[in-house]
Amino acid sequence: MLTNLMRNKAIIISLILLIAINTAFLWERLPSGFDILLTLLFGLIGLILIFVFTFKLGRLFVDKFKNKENNISVIIIGSILTFCFLFPFGLIRQSIFDPPIFLSASREGAANCTTNVILGTDNSFIERSVCFGVDRNSGTYKVKNDTVFLTFENQSNFGEKESFGIIERVATDDSTNFGFFHYFRNLSDSKPMDLIIRDLK
Repeated sequence: MLTNLMRNKAIIISLILLIAINTAFLWERLPSGFDILLTLLFGLIGLILIFVFTFKLGRLFVDKFKNKENNISVIIIGSILTFCFLFPFGLIRQSIFDPPIFLSASREGAANCTTNVILGTDNSFIERSVCFGVDRNSGTYKVKNDTVFLTFENQSNFGEKESFGIIERVATDDSTNFGFFHYFRNLSDSKPMDLIIRDLK
């Protein structure tokens, strides 16, 4: 029976989807839009598996649970689809490689696109933009009064080598809002993006 199950293409494809989702942090930053293409591909695979699962579920009731191979197939595919629904970005995230947090700020824009800036306690930082793909840039920073000067290892999401931000603390009882991080795209920018500070040590 195990051999027959392993020959089941739907099970093999669902297992590949499960592995792909849990290793998204390895491929979600591929250049030239490959990450977007892979996201669309895995989304299409997910839709196909939903159709296959529905068909097999119908057969399960028609056969009155007598087909053990189909029963196990329904359980495996159904479990993987449930996991993908509950954890669409997998359990292992790129954020586990981020430095210990001194400050974490984020902003949500149009089409649920987000910009995140994480300042580490080791004077390193991460700039992460999620919008039809993931861009992750890093570097080091220096703090002078309430101003944070950022120097990128390569360049920012906006193509800059240097930028800065201003920390504005706000007295509030909201444990998810410590104020604002006014993020300037470059040193001459006059209109910053206002990121909400979610965590501040």
